[in-house]
Amino acid sequence: MSRELEKALETLAKSKQEGHHQFIQLFEQWNKKFDGKIKEIEKINGQFLKEIEGNLDYMNHWFAKKEKQFAQLFRLFG
Repeated sequence: MSRELEKALETLAKSKQEGHHQFIQLFEQWNKKFDGKIKEIEKINGQFLKEIEGNLDYMNHWFAKKEKQFAQLFRLFG
């Protein structure tokens, strides 16, 4: 193999390796940002569920009360 061909192959291999490293670095940065966004969404979701949890208990209680009232009405007038 000629020295020129060897140099060309070495340059190509280095270029591929550098491109590979750049891709991995970009992918790792994206992954960190993505994980951060997922954690933000989970935090917001948790806060939302805490806020509505009390309201859900109240709504369930309210509907149970109305169900009993309608059952009484149907027994009396049905």
